[in-house]
Amino acid sequence: MIRFFAYLLCFLATSTAVSQEATDWPLRGLTGLSGTFVTETVTDGGEGGGDMATTSGRFASAKPNYYLWDVQTPDKQLLLINSEGFWQFDQDLEVVIVRDIPPMSQLPLANLWLDEQELDSFRSKVADGEVEGISAFDLNVLSSTTIEMSLVDSLGRETRFTLNIASTKTPDSNEFELVIPQGTDFFDERTDTSITPPGNAR
Repeated sequence: MIRFFAYLLCFLATSTAVSQEATDWPLRGLTGLSGTFVTETVTDGGEGGGDMATTSGRFASAKPNYYLWDVQTPDKQLLLINSEGFWQFDQDLEVVIVRDIPPMSQLPLANLWLDEQELDSFRSKVADGEVEGISAFDLNVLSSTTIEMSLVDSLGRETRFTLNIASTKTPDSNEFELVIPQGTDFFDERTDTSITPPGNAR
């Protein structure tokens, strides 16, 4: 399951369309935000339909490259990106993995910080077949505090994200630091071996 959420967060490049009803991009001029999310994923079940999986939790981001996606139900999994790497913490399995930071162009949450011209550029790339990993993506501004994203990945899974913005205050940098609990298994898969692992990792 953690691999699926990591895939959604960090390995899906995107094409984006902003709702025609929105008169202004709600994040213009901001440097950070946080809130809650609900995702609904439907697996491709053919003519008989598919199964629905729902998750919920909280998210946060701070410019330029800090992202947090904290899945709280039904499983507890924390995904975050900071200057040291891309961290995955499966709290149920008590396992932490850190990998290289993916390109920002491959982060769906990073699209929240793009302006209209940059969003148009993403659409053009997808239309020209320059993007891999998804077959469809849409982003709609429902209100000044609600953004909806939907995508269909390469495995035919359709996911709708509803992001509810609770605060537009830039989160503190500590929000994006992972404290690894004692006894948690830690795996460092970064290619840059010069980066010192956290002091509480074993």
